[in-house]
Amino acid sequence: MLFEPSIDALVSMLGCRYAVAVIVGARAKDLINKIPTLLNGSGNLAIDYAANEVLRGEVGGAQSK
Repeated sequence: MLFEPSIDALVSMLGCRYAVAVIVGARAKDLINKIPTLLNGSGNLAIDYAANEVLRGEVGGAQSK
């Protein structure tokens, strides 16, 4: 379950829960399919890692409102 960053922080950055779900979900899928070595041994779930990337502004298409 996603606790950090909070959903509220992501929603305030992106504008709506739908945008959060689409952007974070797409990035998590990319991580699983294209860069699985990034997650191996880290103990992080792809969705957690993707949410943190979005919050830091490292994901293309994730402009703040």
